[in-house]
Amino acid sequence: MDATLPSNEVYEEFLALFARHQDRLFAYVYTLLPHRADAEDVFQRCSLILWRKFAEYDREKDFLSWACGVAFYEVKNFLRSAERERLQFSPELMEQLAVARTEQMARSGDRLSALRECVDQLKAADRDLVAAFYGTSEQLSAFAAASGLALQTVYNRLSRIRQMLMKCVDRRLAAEGAVS
Repeated sequence: MDATLPSNEVYEEFLALFARHQDRLFAYVYTLLPHRADAEDVFQRCSLILWRKFAEYDREKDFLSWACGVAFYEVKNFLRSAERERLQFSPELMEQLAVARTEQMARSGDRLSALRECVDQLKAADRDLVAAFYGTSEQLSAFAAASGLALQTVYNRLSRIRQMLMKCVDRRLAAEGAVS
């Protein structure tokens, strides 16, 4: 095997981490650039750079934070080299957007974890309703018919479940100190 080629394990580790975070990483890049086409170009370059620099990644640290750091400098390089006469963010605004987006991503990750825990605490029938409504393409009317309930009853129950989940998530985040 060529010594310059990474092992399959390293390649698979990178792919798993990148696949898990690519949507949030693209959203981060898009936050820093006013045009989607530019964001897509920078994201593509950033993806290659992340792979090339993956050997430097400290596995003890958060992959998304590391990737956002790499992306931030790639955006700065893009803006420096782009000599266009269209809207560009000032370096100060770009820094503020980067910080705000990073904080928002951390909060949304906390919120999603709390939501998963709250859904796990629901009664089985309530979890089934949530799964039927959000997890499949099944129509609510089909779920109501299959369960022998009136459609309005199912809507009301789903509304109560949503309220319970919102309160549960807020309580969990407040208990963890994650709510600002």
